[in-house]
Formats: sequence, C-alpha cells, structure tokens
Amino acid sequence: MDELNIPGKIPRQIRKWTCHKLECLSDYIQAYAKRLGKTNCCYLELYAGCGSCVCKGTDCRIDDSELRALKAKPKFAKYIFVVRNRQNAENLKRLTTPYNTDNIEVIIGDCNNEKVIRQLFDLIPRSASSFALIDPIGYRKVHWSTIKQLASHGADWKGNKIDLLIFFPLEMALLRNLTRPECQASITRLYGNQQWEEIKQDKLSDKIELDEVRTRLVELFKAGLRGLGYNYVEDFKPVWLSRQPFYHLILASDSDTGAKILKDAWGKSRYLRCELFHDEESKSRRPSKK
Repeated sequence: MDELNIPGKIPRQIRKWTCHKLECLSDYIQAYAKRLGKTNCCYLELYAGCGSCVCKGTDCRIDDSELRALKAKPKFAKYIFVVRNRQNAENLKRLTTPYNTDNIEVIIGDCNNEKVIRQLFDLIPRSASSFALIDPIGYRKVHWSTIKQLASHGADWKGNKIDLLIFFPLEMALLRNLTRPECQASITRLYGNQQWEEIKQDKLSDKIELDEVRTRLVELFKAGLRGLGYNYVEDFKPVWLSRQPFYHLILASDSDTGAKILKDAWGKSRYLRCELFHDEESKSRRPSKK
C-alpha cells in the first residue's frame, strides 16, 4: 500500500467503515460500467472531494470515489465532479492529470446552487444516459429540489432518467437530529415536504421503536423518489460489524440492472487493505522476542 505522498492540502481522514464503503463502491462502478459497455453514459458526483483520503490511525492512502470511477473500464463518456471549494478542486485536478482530461470536468461550488446546477446540466446532453453519485457529508447538504431537477433533466433513448445512487446519512446525522428544533428546516429541505414530522411525533410519544423510526425515515425518502417516476427504488443496508451502519444506500433507476449489481457489491464482507497495512505497521513496532 502506498504511503501518503500528495502535494498540497492533506486529504481528509476517514474511518474503516468509509474504507469498506469505497471498496464496495469500486466493485459497483466497475460492474455498472461493464454492464453498460461502450456507451455515451456520463458519470456525475455531486459531492466530490479532493480525490484521496487517509484511513484514520494509519498512513495508508485510499483512493476516493472520484479516482475509483476513473479507473473503471470501459470508460464513461464524461466525468463531472462538483467540488465544494477551490482547494479540493485543485487537488482533484492534480490527481486526475494522468487520466484523459478531455472528458473530465470539475465544477467548483454548491451542487444545490442554481447556477452550479445549470453549469452541470449544460455538460450533459438530455438524451445521454447518466449515473449520479450522491454522497454528502450529513443530510443538511442534500436538497430535494436538486434531486428533483436531476430526475427531470432528460431521458436516454430507452426513456431512462438519470440513475441515482444515494448514500442516505441516517444513523449519525438524520436520526441524531430528528427532534432538534433548529434542524427542522434542513430536514424539510431533505424530504421536500413536512411528512417526516409525523415520524418525529411518533418517536417523541414513544409510539414506535427506534428500528421503526429508521425504517420509516428511509421509506419516506424512497416514496419521494417513486413520486418522481422512477420504476425501481430500493434500499440496502451495508454489511458492517455489530453496529448500525452510518448510512443506507438508496438506488433510484428506471432499470433493474443497478439493483442486481448493488446486491452483489454491498452484500458481502470484504478485506480492507488499510487494515493489513495497519497490522503490519503495528507488528513492526512490537519488541522482538528473545
């Protein structure tokens, strides 16, 4: 495993569950690209980062989702990354230099901003197949109005809208803030309506257990996606050790292909290279037995 050696801003630190998520995502994007074959499909990331990260507790560099998408074969026709700030954008551009930069676009700004959305859509033909990865840090950055615009942008020659793969930030974000008054506006922006308040009231009055709260919050979001006309809307609970996962996967598509691939990619435990790297480092620090 390569050690950290990137000029510029140090990449973000991630925990093991994020390493696991990225390994699963690699499998999914590769299988998705292979299933499509050579098409004019565009790859979008609405919450892209600097392209690289470090597993917490090690000096192990991990490719983030942007580079993993670029490594998938066959290639997508175009890659569009929306990056929140200029520093991360510059780092991402540096890391993507070895790839074919003619089909890589980096947009700086908030993906919920109307000007940024218009800039994004100007790069995507309405008749092109497209896949959008929505992986926010927390729920406050997700606006239903943006998801609605993605779904209504256009359709390919088969009549399929943009495929959406959403990392729904449930456990450590939405669930934790569900009953906080100061968070009500941001939760309403997430869902695009106030129906979630019924779940909140049932929770406060102890009418439902925590597991049902989780289920209903996910199901409400899925119902909204079905309301946008998607034929297949499914959620997946990631494989993780003995605790609730920090997120749920929600897939919205007009084809059942993505769901079949996702079940395989996220339905298994896997080996994490950063764990092996960390174990080897730990062993090297232990005193030898005489």
